[in-house]
Amino acid sequence: MAGDAAEAGGAECCYYTTDDALSHVGFGRFQALVLAYAGVGWTAEAMEIMLLSFVGPSVKDEWGISAQQEGLVTSVVFAGMIIGACLGGVISDSYGRRFGAFRLLSTI
Repeated sequence: MAGDAAEAGGAECCYYTTDDALSHVGFGRFQALVLAYAGVGWTAEAMEIMLLSFVGPSVKDEWGISAQQEGLVTSVVFAGMIIGACLGGVISDSYGRRFGAFRLLSTI
């Protein structure tokens, strides 16, 4: 019956957009903290990638490896990031964030 009224133009459907939700919630202390933590994490990732570009030639000279082997060493870092992110997500979803973070940090 409700569908008939909507088709006849008797009832209007309401839409709640992302912009409406953000306007309703506002920007408070929690949003500022989330933004700050995300910015620190993003900066740390960028610094790690930049560090790899500086360390790579030094490792190549010190260890006496070829350019392909240097690329492999650099790629292993990114493979570790992917594996750690996937395992961290599965562990945190299964056992909780606190246990997952503790378990991952204790393996380091």
